[in-house]
Amino acid sequence: MACNTNNPFDFLIKKSRQYPYNTLIAIVSIIAGYTILLFMDYSFNHEYKTVCPFKLITGIPCPGCGMGRASIALIHGNITHSLYYNILCIPFTLSVIAAFIWLIKDLLTGYESFFRFIRRPVSKKYLILLFLIIILTWILNIYHQI
Repeated sequence: MACNTNNPFDFLIKKSRQYPYNTLIAIVSIIAGYTILLFMDYSFNHEYKTVCPFKLITGIPCPGCGMGRASIALIHGNITHSLYYNILCIPFTLSVIAAFIWLIKDLLTGYESFFRFIRRPVSKKYLILLFLIIILTWILNIYHQI
């Protein structure tokens, strides 16, 4: 008697990587992420506690610390506070908006250009630039004690 060792979730994983499921999952994830962020903002009455494991263990903020508060400040139209909490929030939000629009376009046209684009290799100079921007953000987060 042969034993089937396949994971019961293999079918779902395989389907999630196929068009249009991957596009739908990405769109729903973006909507869900911002919905949860807004829900938490109103549920906790604008009082925020960190959930960053790095900061909870070391006491030092990570480069991503403050991103939730920065996003909420940006949603409320307070760009100054958003930049204070995390300078990467505005470029990140613009990227998410562009990705959302691109994914909707792909879904409507039936073409999978977004995932083809993000699978392309990134040049070394852009990786170095990204690394330096993340280090700068980390230094600012430590300075601000976000």
